[in-house]
Amino acid sequence: MIERIRVTVQYHNILRARAGIASETLDLPEGITLRGLLQHVAETHGSVLREVLFSAEGAVSSHLVVFRNRQLLPAMDRDAVLADGDELMLFPAIAGG
Repeated sequence: MIERIRVTVQYHNILRARAGIASETLDLPEGITLRGLLQHVAETHGSVLREVLFSAEGAVSSHLVVFRNRQLLPAMDRDAVLADGDELMLFPAIAGG
């Protein structure tokens, strides 16, 4: 039997608009990575969210800012394995001028 974990995801700015919700708690297989969670979210919420989370080549977008348990997750950690109870906050990078 595959063990399950629960992860809370909060969507901010355009991600919230595209997901159609502010947050959700997901029941996922143990051992899932951040990339796997993002793929799950994109499949659930459709292409309108997928195009913000992933590049055209399928890589996690370099414009996505992720906080895990209130700590910035470096872009190099996109394959970090998630743990039961993790709280993720997803933000699009915002450029100003």
